[in-house]
Amino acid sequence: MERRIAAILAADMVGYSRLIELDETGTLERQKRHRLDLIDPEINRHHGKIIKLTGDGLIAEFASVVEAVQFAVQVQQEMAVREADIPKDSRIQYRVAVHLGDVVFDEGDVYGDGVNIAARLESLADPGGVVVSGTAHDMLKSQVDVGYRPLGEKRLKNISTPVRVYEVTAPGTPIQPRGQTKRLLPVGAAVVALLMGAGWWMTRPDFAPVDPASMELQLPGKPSIAVLPFESRGADPDREWMADGTTDSIISTLSLAPDLVVIARSTSFSYKDREVNAADAARELGVRYILSGSVQAVGDKIRVTTELADAIEGRQIWSIQQDSAPEDLLDLQDAISRRVFEELSVALTVGEGTRNWIELSGGFENYVSVVNGRVEFQKFSPQGHAKAEQLWSELLRKEPDRAFAYYLMGFIHWQKTVIGISTDPAADWAKAMEYAQKALDIQEFGEAYTLAALLEQGKGNHDQAIEYADKAVALSPGSADANSLGGLVKAVGGQTREGLDLMELGMRMEPDYPEWLVAPVNYARLELGRIEDAKELAREVLKRDMQDIRAKPYAAALLTVAAVFEDDMEKARERAAYLLDIYPKASASESRRARATYKDQDFVERYVAALVAAGIPDR
Repeated sequence: MERRIAAILAADMVGYSRLIELDETGTLERQKRHRLDLIDPEINRHHGKIIKLTGDGLIAEFASVVEAVQFAVQVQQEMAVREADIPKDSRIQYRVAVHLGDVVFDEGDVYGDGVNIAARLESLADPGGVVVSGTAHDMLKSQVDVGYRPLGEKRLKNISTPVRVYEVTAPGTPIQPRGQTKRLLPVGAAVVALLMGAGWWMTRPDFAPVDPASMELQLPGKPSIAVLPFESRGADPDREWMADGTTDSIISTLSLAPDLVVIARSTSFSYKDREVNAADAARELGVRYILSGSVQAVGDKIRVTTELADAIEGRQIWSIQQDSAPEDLLDLQDAISRRVFEELSVALTVGEGTRNWIELSGGFENYVSVVNGRVEFQKFSPQGHAKAEQLWSELLRKEPDRAFAYYLMGFIHWQKTVIGISTDPAADWAKAMEYAQKALDIQEFGEAYTLAALLEQGKGNHDQAIEYADKAVALSPGSADANSLGGLVKAVGGQTREGLDLMELGMRMEPDYPEWLVAPVNYARLELGRIEDAKELAREVLKRDMQDIRAKPYAAALLTVAAVFEDDMEKARERAAYLLDIYPKASASESRRARATYKDQDFVERYVAALVAAGIPDR
C-alpha cells in the first residue's frame, strides 16, 4: 500500500446511455477513436497515467496539477473540433475535473478522498468544460494561461468538508506554461488560501496597469512591495492606533523576507491620510506590489481587511478579512503579518513549497532562518556559504530532533566540495551523507531524497541517484526543489528529456527560482536541440544583476557554444571574447571538469570542443 498526494483527473462522457441508445455502434467507434488518437497520446505527453477506466469515463493520475489541466483543456478543445460535424444531440462531450489530494494505491487499485473528490467534482463541470478544486487552483496560480471563475464552496456526496470549486473560464484558449524566470520575467498573479477561517476572494482587474518605464524609480529585480498605511474606519478616532499598529506589524514582518524589497516604514507612512490609488503609489515608489487594508470597529469586534494589488497587471490579486475581539488585536496583527509573509512567499518567491517548509522547519521563526540561509547559500560564494552555515547550524542546535535541520546541514557540507572551499573534501562528503541519512531516518520527505540523490550521483552511481530523485518527486510532487534537483539528477544521469521537464516544472513552481537552475536547464535544452530557447534565457541572464557568481559565465559560455553549433563563428568568437572579459579564468578544461559526472560524455566533449573552436583556451 502506498499513500501520497497526487493530481487526479476524472472525466465522464455526457449522456452516455442516451448516446448508446441513439447509435450504439457509431458512438462506441468514435469513443474508441478518440481514446486511441487523442486521449491516450495526450495523457502520455503530459506525463499522466490512467489508473481506472469506466464504460463512459476514466480516472488518471498526473505528475503535476499543471500537466493535468494542460491535458484537460487541450483535449476539450480538440474534442470540440473532432465532433463539430456530428449532429449536436449526438456529439460526444466530456466533463472533466482536476483535484490535488491524498490518494492510496493498493494492489493495482486506487482509492481515497483524492479520487472521491475528483469523481464528485466532475459532475459540476459543463459539457465540454473543466473544473478544478481549491487545492488544485492554489497550486496552479498563474502557471497556465487560463482564467478561473469561483463557484464557491460545494458540498459533495459522502465528503464531509465543503470543497472550493473553480471553473476554467477559457477552455477554448490553448494552454501553455508561462515559463517564469527569476528576476527576468514578470511574476504572475496568485491566489491565496483560506486564512484561519477568514473570508477570501478574487477581484477583477480594476485599475490601469502601470508601465514600468513610467515609474519614477527603477523597478527592482526582486519582487518589490509597499505597505500603505491601513485606514481606520469607524466613529472612534482614538482607535486609529489599531490601524497604524497593524501596518507597522506587517512591514516589520515582511522585512524579514530576504527575497522581497520592502519599502521602509517612514516612506510608507508618508502616504497616511493621502488619497492615492495602488497604481499611483507603485509609480511613485518604483514597486510592483501594493499591500493596503483597513481596521474597522464592528460592534464588539475588530475587522481587519488586507488587499494585495499587482500594479504591472493592473489588478487586485487577493483580499483577506478576519474578525477579532479588541483585546486580541495584537495576536491578530501578529497572525495576519505572518500569514501575509507566508502567502507572499508562495505568490512571489519560494512558491507553494513555503507551506511545507514552515511545517518541516518547525514554525514561522525557523522558516525565516531557513529562507535567509537559502538566499546566502544560493550565492555560491564563500561569504554566502559561511552565513548560511551559521544560520542553519543555529537551527540544528535549536531543533536537534528535526529532520529538516539535518537536511540543510547536509547541503552545507555538500556545497563546500562543490564550490571548492572545503579543506577536506572527502570528510565533508562523508559528513553530508551522514546528515542526509540522519534526516531520512527521522522523517522521509522529498527534499532529503534530492540530497541523497546528488551525493550518489557525485560518486557515479547514476541508477541509485535516479531512484532517489524519483522518490523525491513522488513524495513531494508540489516541491519546486524536489522537481528542480530531481530533474538535474536525471538529466546528468542520462535521462535528459525527463530531467529537463522536471527542472522546467520546478521553475514554474517557484516564482523567484534559484539562479543556479538556469545553467543545467539551458545545457539540457542545448543537448536536446532547443537552441533558441536556451539562447533567449541566457541573454536574459546577462542583462540582469545575478547573485550567483557563476550565472553570467555559464550563460556567456552557452551562447558561445550555441553560436558554434549554428556555424556562426564570427558570433562565437565575439561571445568567447565577452566570456573571457567577464571571467578571465574561463577554460574548456574547467567546463569539462564541471560536467565530469554527466553520463553523456560524448555531448560534454562536443560542448567543450565548441568552446575551444571559439577561442576559449583548453588549459
